[in-house]
Amino acid sequence: MGKVVTVMNMKGGVGKTTVAIHLGGALGKYKWAKETRGRSVLLIDYDPQFNLSQAYISAKNYFSLESNKKTILSVLQEPLTALDPYKLQVPGTSTPPSVNDLAVGIGGYVDVVPSTLDLMYVALGRSDVSVKVIEARFEKFMQECREEYDLVIIDCHPAGSLMTKTALLNSDHVLIPVVPERYAVRGIGLMLDFMGSKQQGKTGPTPHILFNKAPRVGQSPQEIEIRASKTYSNLCLVNTMKKYKAYSDPEEGKNFIWTSGKAYSTEARQNLWSISLEFAKRIGVYYGP
Repeated sequence: MGKVVTVMNMKGGVGKTTVAIHLGGALGKYKWAKETRGRSVLLIDYDPQFNLSQAYISAKNYFSLESNKKTILSVLQEPLTALDPYKLQVPGTSTPPSVNDLAVGIGGYVDVVPSTLDLMYVALGRSDVSVKVIEARFEKFMQECREEYDLVIIDCHPAGSLMTKTALLNSDHVLIPVVPERYAVRGIGLMLDFMGSKQQGKTGPTPHILFNKAPRVGQSPQEIEIRASKTYSNLCLVNTMKKYKAYSDPEEGKNFIWTSGKAYSTEARQNLWSISLEFAKRIGVYYGP
């Protein structure tokens, strides 16, 4: 049964989509020498900005998928013609489309379920009836995803909504990207408090902190402060995602770090492999000794 990771931070500007794009791609494309096999990875774009979709899918293919309702919105809403910007529509059935109908193969062992700007109707809409049918549809969809893939990574938008709730309720882990700058500690606290408010039962998903846009050499004072905290120290990955331009290059399935020949791409690639290996071991999707 596959693991589900939501990439989320209630604070904007921390590069959560950048982390999801590269970490998910690397874990699906790379197999370390001591592993007996690699991983099948599904990336779910659960953000109305659909930046992850734009990174992996060409504009022509994307707009074809969107016009044919092949996006994550189809899991939550039915029929899509009934979208209302002020009222959340509740589907008439709790059966979602199959992941095989929505997932787009982008090479290697990585598939993507794209998002759409229309997902904003779900983020902003309010319902005067129960949304349990929507929650049930998403849960069933995620159960099928677990059965089909070793790892599912959800790139979730930063605002509290039905989407963030359903993502957290169906995740084993939450990866929290943090930019080591002023007020970073407050952002982590806010995220952990939000996770606790959505938790059902005694335990919820396990949080992990990844420092993003970190210095290439040394540590910032804010990173040192967070790592020294008794509350956060055990949650922090040892490796950090450092400031490399190559992390911002992917577009329409091109210019990823693993194919880039630009300056410092070798260093960026090694940085990404180190993060990916550590995270794979932390969440139990490293298939080696």
